[in-house]
Amino acid sequence: MNYINLNLLPVKLDENIEFPKSFYENMGILDMTDFHVKGEIKYNLSDEVEVDLQVTGKIHLQDAITLDSIIYPIDMKIEKNLNDLEGESEKFFEKSKNTLDKLEFLWENIVLEVPISVTNNSGATLSGEGWELNGSNNEESIDPRFAKLNDLFKGGE
Repeated sequence: MNYINLNLLPVKLDENIEFPKSFYENMGILDMTDFHVKGEIKYNLSDEVEVDLQVTGKIHLQDAITLDSIIYPIDMKIEKNLNDLEGESEKFFEKSKNTLDKLEFLWENIVLEVPISVTNNSGATLSGEGWELNGSNNEESIDPRFAKLNDLFKGGE
């Protein structure tokens, strides 16, 4: 059940979450696995809905250089007051029905944690004719056009 009836608060959550592919298929995310949410949704002393959740999971993204699959771990804390989200919460918080769509709420918070691009940094050296990516920075590979400039800077050390 994705909807939480806010008339029945407090609600404690400790469950695995599975996001439908339609949530992430057009965002460059390959898969979302092992998502777990734990925490509580309750009314505070001012009769406002407070959310205090810990969310963990794995997002499978594509490496920006090699296009391999990379697992990006998510471990985040969500502490929000739903009454403070006026105008931002229409997708998941229906005041008229006094319900909260759990999946939409979690998705809105998780999507902020997804990086635009990610790479494995395994030290892969890519090169072609006349260019090199992640080249080594040793003196033997100094461009001959800058050799005199390098000598000039060595003298000033």
